[in-house]
Amino acid sequence: MKEIEGKTYKDRCNYQLEEWVRGNSIHNTIDDECCPDFSCCNKDMNTPIVDRKVFKALHDKEDDKQAQETKMGMLYGFLGTAIANYVPNKKVHIIDGNTEIKKDLN
Repeated sequence: MKEIEGKTYKDRCNYQLEEWVRGNSIHNTIDDECCPDFSCCNKDMNTPIVDRKVFKALHDKEDDKQAQETKMGMLYGFLGTAIANYVPNKKVHIIDGNTEIKKDLN
């Protein structure tokens, strides 16, 4: 299993993201952080590579507010799916605190 690489936090985050997009889910053991979809710690998570590439493209548009909002929506979806895997008989709702309409992520 690959280990996280990078001297700085940003380097490690970038390395982890690049590997995740390639299909290699690596947990950042130095900073104790999961991949965007938690697939490093939850093998039932299987985000398609095409979605991982979309996420990375949004991530790279740091100055684009709409892209960052869409990226956050994807993160909420990943979190909702991860939680739903642990509590399959419950509905999971993830909101950002600013959204008035709750999205059902199941």
